[in-house]
Amino acid sequence: MSLSSHIQERLLTLDRGTGTAALKRLVLASGAEWYRDNPAERARLRDNLTAFGLPGDERMVDAAASNVMLHYYEKLLPLFCAPDAYASYLREHVSAGDALAALAEAHRAGTASLVAVSHFGAVELVTPTLALHGLPVSAVLRFTTPQLSEAAAEQARRFADSGRFAPVRFIEVGKPGVVAAMEMAAVVRRGGVLVSVFDERTEYSVPVSLLGRAVWGGAGLDRLMRLAGGRQRLCAAFMERTGDETYRLTTQEITGTDTPVQALVERLERMVRSHPEQWYFLHEKIPFVES
Repeated sequence: MSLSSHIQERLLTLDRGTGTAALKRLVLASGAEWYRDNPAERARLRDNLTAFGLPGDERMVDAAASNVMLHYYEKLLPLFCAPDAYASYLREHVSAGDALAALAEAHRAGTASLVAVSHFGAVELVTPTLALHGLPVSAVLRFTTPQLSEAAAEQARRFADSGRFAPVRFIEVGKPGVVAAMEMAAVVRRGGVLVSVFDERTEYSVPVSLLGRAVWGGAGLDRLMRLAGGRQRLCAAFMERTGDETYRLTTQEITGTDTPVQALVERLERMVRSHPEQWYFLHEKIPFVES
């Protein structure tokens, strides 16, 4: 059983009134139990760190494992909050600064925005933060269980109906009846805001260089940009953990390059070099080109 399934099995049946502090304790305890029962997964973290020339000592492995668990806490958090409470949480804990200004300007002008995110930091907070600030978002993602998919869709409707959040629509990769590429293109044609990962391997990925290694990246965002004919903004977005449940959102527009995917990966590399423990992709099988 994967860590994701392990945590969901234990926590999705919890009372929705469970407080954030209790939820966090339960996620961390459940994650620690899973890592104890799956020592090979700690070894994967260490091997992935060292494969990229990053420190692979026990302290770093512990930090990486903790950040992987925090990712699942942040993913589950909106399911256990009423709309008002979650809006207050994001306003209190997330520092957005000027990160949203350019996206808001593009939205007002009817220009599509491709918000490229990665398996780094508190990425699960990016979409709700955009929605909190009035940006309707289509988010490309893959839910690990039908239960989580249904719960997330229902909560997104509740959040939008509350008036606290702009609508969030999920484009679920791999879901029967969903042609993700076509739906993504439709969002761009409408001038919408599309949030999608760029550091996964898909049939549309291209080789890029990350921390001195050749990996597959892009997940087709470069193809989407070509289809859009340049009628969109591309930006890398990162939600960095800055402390105990404090976060900073940064966005960096990608312009003036013929290799936008490599440009995105270079920005990810800077974040990883500064905070390797927050790159939770380390618990996955890394899509090295040579393998």
